[in-house]
Amino acid sequence: MSWNLPENEVLALCDRMEKLHTPAISDTLDDMGFRHCAMSAGFSPIIADSVVAGPAFTMAEDKTDDVVLLKDMDPSFVVGLLDAFCNSIKKGQVIVVDTNGFWGAGAYGELMATATKYYGGARGAVVDGPIRDIPRVREIGFPVWAKSSIPTDSIGRSKLVGLNEPIKCGGVEVKPGDIVMADTDGVVVVPQSANLKELVERAEDVVRAERRSREELRQGKSLREVYEKYGRL
Repeated sequence: MSWNLPENEVLALCDRMEKLHTPAISDTLDDMGFRHCAMSAGFSPIIADSVVAGPAFTMAEDKTDDVVLLKDMDPSFVVGLLDAFCNSIKKGQVIVVDTNGFWGAGAYGELMATATKYYGGARGAVVDGPIRDIPRVREIGFPVWAKSSIPTDSIGRSKLVGLNEPIKCGGVEVKPGDIVMADTDGVVVVPQSANLKELVERAEDVVRAERRSREELRQGKSLREVYEKYGRL
């Protein structure tokens, strides 16, 4: 993680972000001069009201013409691949998957969710494409944001083409270690060129001001009066 902060402090700031919401983070990034950090519309959480924030662990997948079935694969190879993948994940990270526009197979499913949660320690995943096994992924309580769903397996349909390298997800560049936050409103990426501590503190101020504005509007104060007082509605 390249934030010029200890890893535990980065994760503590992510914990504070999870008590906020993506619109507040997005608005604060705008104010700080980072205006293209929100991913495109269409990402939906499979677990309602989920909120996650953590350093990005990136994956890139793409279509393959190498048709193979799981039953024909060497089990030791499959286990070894998963083992190597999970061992490279750090606790508290968010998996971010670029499918390179291929929507013909589930880019994330029960096996990956189970391994990355219990073995890798990931907080959640964001997938720019379809996923599968949604009821089972919900059952283990692993938050995933995806564009769609599909029942087909990725084996013999897609392949891993990049791991922990810069990718594009939802139209936004994501570098390993960038902070990714996702909730019901969508997904926001905090680049490592931003001051993370300042961002969180300013976003907390935004949320407090919005809360006070709502309370005073409910008490019958005018829009102008509230806006002039807090600068937010």
